[in-house]
Amino acid sequence: MRGNVIRYNYFHHLQKPMHVGVMSVYLDDFASGATIFGNIFYKAGRAVFMGGGRDHLIENNILVESSPSIFLDARGLVRNTEFFDGRITTLTDRMKDMNYTQPPYSEKYPELLTLYNDDPARPKYNRIRRNISVGGRWLDLYREFERENAAVAEKFEQLGNKIIAGDPGFADMANADFRLRDGSPALKLGFEKIPIDKIGLYIDAYRTSLPDKAGTN
Repeated sequence: MRGNVIRYNYFHHLQKPMHVGVMSVYLDDFASGATIFGNIFYKAGRAVFMGGGRDHLIENNILVESSPSIFLDARGLVRNTEFFDGRITTLTDRMKDMNYTQPPYSEKYPELLTLYNDDPARPKYNRIRRNISVGGRWLDLYREFERENAAVAEKFEQLGNKIIAGDPGFADMANADFRLRDGSPALKLGFEKIPIDKIGLYIDAYRTSLPDKAGTN
């Protein structure tokens, strides 16, 4: 499950329907290689959830009052070890079925060639950088990391992520207008403005009309 891009979306006001909570972007059970770029998460539960995968890029997102903004576990090291110790071969069988050692997969995703020689149960190489996290909670690293927790969290916080309790320069935070003003300190860190005006439904060959805001269509 590599190569998926989730970009320029607005996830907001997602409620908690069950004891497990709600996730906006759920990268489940070792899904890897996704790009989450330029999205806005507002009161969006666990905004970005990574379930033990690797090689994800989480970049240039605005995360407001989410709990947490980023979630990362290492389930392959503790409760799902059967996928890596030979008891369940689903992952390796499916890779072999796709002839991953041959083009086009070997060329598009060369990291697959050495994956199973590189501690595959450990969620390595996830890049979490240049995000804005406001309010809520920034990062949850679950117990599978044990002593690594502090070091991993510090590393993520040094990659240009802006974690603050106040307003990072939004146009109108009180009214959920998360456009960044030109003087925003986040822009000085290299954050790219998100094209908020273009987010939402649009007319194309598959959607010929849009519902009105009153919901009458």
